[in-house]
Amino acid sequence: MRKVPFINVSGYWIRHPMLWRPVHWSTALGAGYIICEASVGSHTWTVRLNDSPDEPLHTLLIDGNEVMHFDDWPWFWRRPPLPEKAYD
Repeated sequence: MRKVPFINVSGYWIRHPMLWRPVHWSTALGAGYIICEASVGSHTWTVRLNDSPDEPLHTLLIDGNEVMHFDDWPWFWRRPPLPEKAYD
């Protein structure tokens, strides 16, 4: 799995224009702290809930590789209901 360092996540979406697209997210089971999942083309996108406030709130993973960290859900995605619990 590729990991990306935690950096200032404010305004970080501007660096990833390929992510600016509608995504049909589904609620995940919460295992591994994965709260949302989606199939985008031939790829699997997942959103992991992190250990906030020490880390950014979310991490986007594509095919299991960390792509970026973010705190605020972007306007171009519609967040599904969250799982009842997230666990390791």
